Amino acid sequence: MVQTVRPRSSRPGDFEDEDEQRRLSVFHLVGLAAGGVIGSGWILGTHEAYEKAGSDAYLAWVFGGLLMLLVAAVMVELGTAAPKTGGLVFLPLQSSGALVATVVATGLWIFYAINLASEAVAMTRGLDPGMEGLLDSSDTLTLKGWVWALFFMAVIAAVNLFAPRFFFTINSWLTVVKIAVPVLAVVVLIVAAVHGDATPAHHDTKGGLGTDAAMRAVVTSGVIYAYVGFQGPLDLAGNIKRRGIGEAARLRRAVFGTIIGSMILYIALQVVFTEYWVTGADESNPYAHFAKIAGLIWLGWLLRVVAVVSPMGAGLVFAHAATREVAALSRAHLTHRGLQTARKATLNRRYDVYWLVLLVDFFVAGTVLVTVGGSWQTLVEITGVLTLVVYAVPGVVLVSLRDHLPVRSLARQRLHEVLARTSFALIALILHRAGWGSMWRGMLTLAVGCALLLWLPILARRLPAFGRVYDAKVHVTLFREWRTSPAAQAALWLIGHLAVLTLLTLVSDTSFGKDYAVHLGVLAVVTALVSFQGLVTASRRHMARVPPMLPKPGATAVSE
Repeated sequence: MVQTVRPRSSRPGDFEDEDEQRRLSVFHLVGLAAGGVIGSGWILGTHEAYEKAGSDAYLAWVFGGLLMLLVAAVMVELGTAAPKTGGLVFLPLQSSGALVATVVATGLWIFYAINLASEAVAMTRGLDPGMEGLLDSSDTLTLKGWVWALFFMAVIAAVNLFAPRFFFTINSWLTVVKIAVPVLAVVVLIVAAVHGDATPAHHDTKGGLGTDAAMRAVVTSGVIYAYVGFQGPLDLAGNIKRRGIGEAARLRRAVFGTIIGSMILYIALQVVFTEYWVTGADESNPYAHFAKIAGLIWLGWLLRVVAVVSPMGAGLVFAHAATREVAALSRAHLTHRGLQTARKATLNRRYDVYWLVLLVDFFVAGTVLVTVGGSWQTLVEITGVLTLVVYAVPGVVLVSLRDHLPVRSLARQRLHEVLARTSFALIALILHRAGWGSMWRGMLTLAVGCALLLWLPILARRLPAFGRVYDAKVHVTLFREWRTSPAAQAALWLIGHLAVLTLLTLVSDTSFGKDYAVHLGVLAVVTALVSFQGLVTASRRHMARVPPMLPKPGATAVSE
């Protein structure tokens, strides 16, 4: 694949690749970032955080938000230096080779697909109070609940069949509603509590369980899940408008503004939860229950509507972003090449949409949903682990590509290198503290996905009938050349890092490990820093053999 750089043509009939049209404003970007962040996490995650950390649960939102700011600083620096739609897959491919890109793409693809399922389950839970029979006594989906969850998954996928311009308009205004309602709820419920009009008769006074419990809750209670989505603008970095303040400024405002704003909102929501929570309250929508306690019937109904609308909006963002990332994966021939084309679908007129990717994602989401028995909590735990794995890699890519990116000041380069190494180490520590239950599910899901992407091309070669419907390059054979292939060595560093983290997490859940929790945490950080350097060294050696092809800020990359 050859990359050339050219300005956008203004002649009638000329057009750019659908993935590289410069049409997204700050409003659209905030709609993507905040639309992805404000989903079901704020409705369902606060109860899980409270169960695990008590009145210290707000610390989980502080830790998670600060980690996301650190990760975002690295990702935004990379995204502004090499703006590319589908960059979370494309850039690791350029820096570290096909095998590392496959691991990243697998984690990204699965957690984007799982989001479709988790948000559909959240919508079903939000619908349950007004339509009984969707959940049983153990809070799991009934047959009727399964039908509604699958229906909501289909609706989210179907909305993505609209033309991109129409989709962004719908999503942006939907995000305005999603932000306005929880903000209103926080203000009204805090005022009611201050005035003493809403003191619960049997308030649960569960005490704080400490910072360690709060850190564990970051992954296991849905905190990371709730913050995920800010990378939406980075998924479509090649689509941002350049006129006026420029693409870099628009990207920074959308990403950092969303994370800081969501931190404030989530901490406030957790404070409200702690103030109002009573045993036996409606866990599927506790804030609607709190509004009832305060005598605010109108607010309760509004929150019940948003409990369905908010997860749907987040699902729309992830489904749309997934199509662009999977298309980048397909263009790199890491999966079926037919997924890279904006296929035509007919909805009264013709729209450019990746309907085949949406269909595959629906199948993946449905398979995982059935595997976990429709459990929202299990989906969240798997998503949290996969997200952190994906978020760790941009730091490696940024440091590895340093000599190939636009010239920055030495101080700026050093600062972002420190941030990259720090974020990689902190992600390792939080993964380690997540617990064995979350870790093994997430890593097993990642391993199965990687095995499929790496071995399906071999199966296609051996079975001509399958090869006619699945076309991708064989990359797994690179492992045979691990002694001389930097791309294979980079992959082994990453896989080894994840394997060590998984082993340390297993040891930490034993009686021996609990006595040495601090020492094992330090070991997780040290091994992460060693792995980071090994990844960077192997990646730079790979680029010495295969120079990266990177888009430049201010120019549009077009594939030929």
